[in-house]
Amino acid sequence: ETGTGKDTLANRIHELSSRSGPFVGMNCAAIPESLAESQLFGVVNGAFTGVCRAREGYIEASSGGTLYLDEIDSMPLSLQAKLLRVLESRGIERLGSTEFIPVDLRIIASAQRPLDELVEQGLFRRDLFFRLNVLTLHLPALRKRREQILPLFDQFTQGIAAEFGRPAPALDSGRVQLLLSHDWPGNIRELKSAAKRFVLGFPLLGADPVEALDPATGLRTQMRIIEKMLIQDALKRHRHNFDAVLQELELPRRTLYHRMKELGVAAPIAATAGV
Repeated sequence: ETGTGKDTLANRIHELSSRSGPFVGMNCAAIPESLAESQLFGVVNGAFTGVCRAREGYIEASSGGTLYLDEIDSMPLSLQAKLLRVLESRGIERLGSTEFIPVDLRIIASAQRPLDELVEQGLFRRDLFFRLNVLTLHLPALRKRREQILPLFDQFTQGIAAEFGRPAPALDSGRVQLLLSHDWPGNIRELKSAAKRFVLGFPLLGADPVEALDPATGLRTQMRIIEKMLIQDALKRHRHNFDAVLQELELPRRTLYHRMKELGVAAPIAATAGV
């Protein structure tokens, strides 16, 4: 299910491994099919209209480290075939080139739907499934491990409060009951968002009647905290792709960069260079 911590687990596996290269993540569902191949394999200068410089793809960038393919069940069949070839040959060819580039590749893949079922439906390549299926880990939904709800919520609350420079509020019995009785369809991701709302003085579950804001914090400070949270969330969700963040927040580049500087939000290197 979504929000069960697949990204966090994949990153942790990489950190605990002996691989010294980078951890590179790609969300297969977030990239248009027309761009997915160039994002994965890279391109050479002049490969097609609009490409004015060579660029390595996710596979090449992760050589020596770990390539994490999130929602691989959304990958088009045509791209699955090319990924299989990479796994068999241990190398790539950038778009527009026939030069073979060796890669030291390890892949961790996650899926929203069971891949074995997609194989039977003809929606996922059987040969790629067998190539990837060395070890399978199933992450249970949060509602199936309710004993972890309160410890996780406390951990998130402490971290978020420290991030915003605020004291961590205490849970009362009513909120404890609310946390334990909710089904958490968004799992850990939803729980973390609830912890943010709790720290900011808003209702735990967004649909609840509006509760009073923390009287210790003025409106201006509350607005700064919320603005900072929105920017940080957008940066994390788009993996620090500054252009995607600009599009989501509907702000000019200079305005967003100025607000990030005012709020103490670190800017991606590419964004800093482009301002």
